[in-house]
Amino acid sequence: MKKIIAISVAFALGIAASHAQCIPTSRILPYQPGENIQYVLSYNWLGVVTDVATASMQLDTVKYNGQTVYHARTKARTKPFFDAFFKAREDFQSWFTLDGKPLKYTRNTREGSYTATNLYVYNWTRKVINATWQTSKHAKETLELPLTDCTYDMPSIIYFLRRLDTSSLQAGKTYKITYGIDEAVYTVTLTYKGKETKKVRGVGKINCLRFGCSVVAGEMFSGNEDAQLWVSDDNNHIPVYFMAPLKVGAVAGRLSSYSGLSHELAKK
Repeated sequence: MKKIIAISVAFALGIAASHAQCIPTSRILPYQPGENIQYVLSYNWLGVVTDVATASMQLDTVKYNGQTVYHARTKARTKPFFDAFFKAREDFQSWFTLDGKPLKYTRNTREGSYTATNLYVYNWTRKVINATWQTSKHAKETLELPLTDCTYDMPSIIYFLRRLDTSSLQAGKTYKITYGIDEAVYTVTLTYKGKETKKVRGVGKINCLRFGCSVVAGEMFSGNEDAQLWVSDDNNHIPVYFMAPLKVGAVAGRLSSYSGLSHELAKK
């Protein structure tokens, strides 16, 4: 179960582009202050599916350097029963402008004995991210990361993607996307698969847009299969369900409850 929460947050919340044109966005804002979305994260091994953790996305507005900005907070935690085996806590926070440009990002992670912290301050004048990161395996380090108009962090990237202009979508079309975490900036691809009705346990059937998300081969992933992401086919574009194959088993996340949406959810 190690790192399931971190992987879940990464796929439930993020994917986006470095050296390519930014994904076209709509002028219709899909979110508003006070929005609160809850998820259940599960692990599938040999067909046995176990709910192991919960996650949430909360959005509000605050003052940052004298201007009104969005403050997004994404949290995840193992369920009490699993804390005895592997206690995990994730806390990602992002401050971004009303038009979606990130300004500041923090990460506080605890996964068993492993800990990690991030502090990003975006310098749009110099086009760099002033990053400070530290883990239980790496001493505190300060460095500059490259910053483009299409670079985001874990929380802000999902809000950027929710503003996707669906009128420009074409089945099979692939977008490149960039986000920063710890000491590096990563690029993955997002491929539009088409429309689909997704049945979500406890919520119902939801009209969705389906995407395939590339994963990088490494400790957890073989790199042979894409993760799958379903977002609501309405003006909210909230993540509804995701599934990511691992070298051993698979991890998934599903919408469990929501409040404060700015538009009606596209339920059948």
